[in-house]
Amino acid sequence: MTLRLSTLLMLSSLAVAAAAAGQPGPPPQPIPRFARDANPIAIVGPARPTRYAEASGRRAAFLGREDGSFEAWVYPLKVLHDLNLSFGTAAYADPIPGASLASSVDIRPESTTVRYAHASFTVDATWLVPLDEAGGIVLLDVHASEPITVHVRFRPDLKPMWPAALGGQYSYWDDTLKAYVVGEGSGKNAALIGSPFGLTPPEQPAHNLPDAPSQFAIRITPEVAARGLVPIVITASVEKLDPAKKTYAKLLSSADALYREAFGHYRRLREEMTSLETPDKRIDLAFEWAKVALDKGFVCNPHLGCGLIAGLGPSGTTERPGFGWFFGGDTFINAWAISAYGDLPTIRQSLDFLRKRQRADGKMMHELSQGAGYIRWFEDYPYGYYHADTTPLYIISVRDYVRATGDTAFAKDYWPSMRKAWDYCASTDEDGDGLMDNTKAGLVIETGALRSRDVQTDVFLATVWTEAAAAMTDLAKIADPAFLPTAQAAATKARAAINRRFLDDTNRRINFAILKNGTGQAEQTDWPAFGIWRGVFDPGHAAVDGMLDELARAGLGTDWGARMLSKESKLYEPLSYNNGASWPFLSGWAALALYKGGRPDAGWQYVDALADLTFLEARGFIPELLSGDRLRSIDAAVPHQLFATTGFASALMRGVVGLEETDTGLRLTPNLPASWTYLRIKRLSFRGAHANVEIRRQEGGLSVRADGDKGPVSLDVVLTLPPGSELASSSRTTGWRALPPRPGAAGPEVQVPLQAGPVPQTVTVRARPGIRLMPVHPPLALGDESQRLRVVDAAVRDGIYVARLQGRTGRTYEARLDVPFDVAAIEGAAEVGREGTVRVLAIPIPAGPGEWADATLRVRLGK
Repeated sequence: MTLRLSTLLMLSSLAVAAAAAGQPGPPPQPIPRFARDANPIAIVGPARPTRYAEASGRRAAFLGREDGSFEAWVYPLKVLHDLNLSFGTAAYADPIPGASLASSVDIRPESTTVRYAHASFTVDATWLVPLDEAGGIVLLDVHASEPITVHVRFRPDLKPMWPAALGGQYSYWDDTLKAYVVGEGSGKNAALIGSPFGLTPPEQPAHNLPDAPSQFAIRITPEVAARGLVPIVITASVEKLDPAKKTYAKLLSSADALYREAFGHYRRLREEMTSLETPDKRIDLAFEWAKVALDKGFVCNPHLGCGLIAGLGPSGTTERPGFGWFFGGDTFINAWAISAYGDLPTIRQSLDFLRKRQRADGKMMHELSQGAGYIRWFEDYPYGYYHADTTPLYIISVRDYVRATGDTAFAKDYWPSMRKAWDYCASTDEDGDGLMDNTKAGLVIETGALRSRDVQTDVFLATVWTEAAAAMTDLAKIADPAFLPTAQAAATKARAAINRRFLDDTNRRINFAILKNGTGQAEQTDWPAFGIWRGVFDPGHAAVDGMLDELARAGLGTDWGARMLSKESKLYEPLSYNNGASWPFLSGWAALALYKGGRPDAGWQYVDALADLTFLEARGFIPELLSGDRLRSIDAAVPHQLFATTGFASALMRGVVGLEETDTGLRLTPNLPASWTYLRIKRLSFRGAHANVEIRRQEGGLSVRADGDKGPVSLDVVLTLPPGSELASSSRTTGWRALPPRPGAAGPEVQVPLQAGPVPQTVTVRARPGIRLMPVHPPLALGDESQRLRVVDAAVRDGIYVARLQGRTGRTYEARLDVPFDVAAIEGAAEVGREGTVRVLAIPIPAGPGEWADATLRVRLGK
């Protein structure tokens, strides 16, 4: 560090300390510029003024837009909203709104930077919300040829998160601190908004909040700008003003260190957790941002503790920042993605947080506002234990955590809580069929016509209970063997009941619900996808095959995800929360069901779309839900919704990679998309050890390579080859074995057992390559209607490759078909080009009265 830099730091620290003590100090000094290390997952692009942008940590968040405006939260308090900058120069009579100058953004996990570009100045405003501090800072990096004045305007709030409330808010300018002090009648909650460079603003009422926005100005000369960064600081406290002052001083004196702490945290998330390398760098980047989006959902509240919230988004003039409070069911659903990249400590802390809120009868908490420290949340409000599915999901989540960690002590410690959860679930079987009933347990679908008073049991509640009963048998083996017969009997009864009551083989459908009169509600939704993925429905049923068809087709499917309710239903409403909107988290389950059911081409359609959603609206985050008719989030959608990201991350890791934890190791059933030649999976986590796996397509077969840092980790890799592949003969010495033909499998399957340890292992599976179909389509664009060619199923039967397709009526689609052997004839398409073994096809869709029509591609294979 140079002498000049040391002097600046010393002067800044002295000024901050003096201000915090209420004493005059030396003139303010800018914060010395510090290096921002290159971040390989930074998203840089033109500013889109209406698009969501965020900087957040464990205890605070700036939620705003790419025009540079934002609201600030220091949990559980909304400190301010509509903070925006404008810029004054001698050449202009009025300040220039920053929104009109926002030219580009640099979005990173550790910070967000908005560039304001003008002919006479450039200002880079970096939002830095430290990892674990009760506040945030905006760092202005100014380059100007003449003095400029930055005008900071905002509306102070100091309001706790919905539905709590405080009274008597007031604000005043403290000329010693150079900050607005915001307080309320009790004196317990306070906030600071200011800058050491702040000029004394016009007076405002001291006994309440002003009607007009609060504001202050910062005058920056070229000389000051050359010396460093000019800060704007926002802090708050629920323990009176002094802690806010201390945080204010720390942010000013330690911005460099706090930036590096945040950078280091996200670097570890990137480099120490599971990551992927594929030929599609968009997928790799989307997965890295999925980890970031989920990690940012783990927050700490000074009244309640630390756990996973459901999502973040601007609250505007309300006190609800998206779904920025704690949710039980969302936590358990998100755990499937979080565990897939190895962040088991976050799952453990989240389970502990929720166990503390288990109701006396065993029911698990649905939601907990971050404002609950001010009110009697569970006693006076109806939302705390609102959902039926949360309690069985809790049992599943605990079992999954124990399986991934091998922590038997944890299982035994949680067993009393598991028994309470079990007793509650069992008590809700009103009709005695072995399934939980919505009539006693509560709802799963919150709104819309599907939420009928006539529903006895919906398919999702029946599914999660059936799996929870099986999970309880696994836990009982560890914690209470005497309970094992009870759990086994319940699991057997539940599985028999759900298959008997929900599967309609005659009509090839899985019912959405069983009504009180015993009949099935036949509305086509994608909720049954979860049960197919989790193996609750017995394979081989026509109802399951029919459901897989529907998941792949255009009634439920769009180019950007799965609709909750089929477009073909008379209840369909494209903007309805539960009756037609497309939900990314359900799209993930649709993909997982299709992979499980041997439909990898159809599954990939959803994964491909979900990856695009990571970048289309909010950069790095996936919105809660989108219109069912066109690619655009609906107005009520939360822009950073954790379970939306989970839809992508789970489908990628547990569908494309095929990751599954077992009692003895990891099972992988990878499904490489047709265009991929390799898949590298780094740092798969299992019980304290890590495994690296590479799967590579090569001439004459596939190879699997594995190594690890400890262990070894036992890997059971099951490869599904493309349709038409022919395996070479296998023996013990080859390291793999062919599996018996399985109904529904996309192609031949082989098992490759490996030990991932310090000594690498490589196994090559010799086979004649099969057929790969690759539809060609442009990237998704906002406002698009669904139009892509849909692959419903593809298989080789009796020497004929058959792909069942669906497309827009009267349209011709382009697809690439890799057929590495002779072809006798192609039916249902015209070959319009050839590149080696790849044939370029034009596939016509028949004209007709509807929007979509079926087509079949047949390729008769030669010798």
